[in-house]
Amino acid sequence: MKRIIIFRADRLGDFLIISNIIKAIKKKYTDSHITVVGSQFNSNFIKLYKVIDKVIIYDRKSSIKEKIKILKDITKNEYFCSLSLDGKSFSNIANFFLKAKFKFGISYRFNLFNFIKWSKPNFIYNYFVFDRYEFFTSKKNLSKIEHLPSILIKLANNLKLNLNSKKEYFYEIKNKALINSKKLFQQKIKKKFVLIHLDEKWNDVLHINKDFFNELINFKKETKYKLVLTSNRNNHLYYKNIKKKLSNHKNILFLENLSLELLERIMSMSSYTVSCHSGFIVQIAGFNKTKVIDVINKKDLIWYSCWKPLNTKHKFVFKSNYNKKNDLNFIFKQIINASKTF
Repeated sequence: MKRIIIFRADRLGDFLIISNIIKAIKKKYTDSHITVVGSQFNSNFIKLYKVIDKVIIYDRKSSIKEKIKILKDITKNEYFCSLSLDGKSFSNIANFFLKAKFKFGISYRFNLFNFIKWSKPNFIYNYFVFDRYEFFTSKKNLSKIEHLPSILIKLANNLKLNLNSKKEYFYEIKNKALINSKKLFQQKIKKKFVLIHLDEKWNDVLHINKDFFNELINFKKETKYKLVLTSNRNNHLYYKNIKKKLSNHKNILFLENLSLELLERIMSMSSYTVSCHSGFIVQIAGFNKTKVIDVINKKDLIWYSCWKPLNTKHKFVFKSNYNKKNDLNFIFKQIINASKTF
């Protein structure tokens, strides 16, 4: 049995971009035992994957005693390979102490004191600990697109996986989600629709609390699609305002607090999906190939381009143009124009 440990102690979207790597490992090494070190944010999602044999949860807010306990759990086994893909300090510490035939890792480059080029982990660690490593530049110092999923695939291909960057992401659809999504469509949605996912990232849109209601109505008229508005425990003022005014609109439907499995299925049925760069929405499209319109600040364009799946129809529109915020009317015009290019 080949034990393989993978470190991805961050968020859902960060895990999804390595899901095709995990599937390829299991296919290549059928006798493998795969352990994933996840976080409090993504561990429940990781546990849904049958190809993963063990999930270890690392919470950076844990006590020193608890972190030592987790480290002991990780280092008690000897591994065929360790893939340190999140660049976290704990992952670097664990890789220093664990025993593995091969150790592959990601190292984040940044400018120390604005003029010294440095990396985390640094070149000394990389040389003595990793058998192979790749670099990725931090957001603050990024000047051009470095496609992170491609970098991670290049690293994982040291295991002779023969993966390419356009390979779809891996997700296991449950029969229950299939049944419930079809039932939900037949009973409530019933026609072609655009899905708009609403979360905290809409808060910095200009006049969101005042103008969102009118712009949603205008957008509905312009597109002639039904609107399905999804959210998860959204208590923001803009959301309360539109929910109060639109809850009885026959062609605008609110679907709140869906499970991730059901959200993915409903999203896959949409004509296209709009979000303010929700990590799950953007990355799950790498599995179901949903058309996605991603509303971002223009200053983040290079950074977010580093993460988007290469096998999807994905368009960026801007809620701000560097120092100038765009109003909702302009944002929805961008969305309509982008949708016409799919």
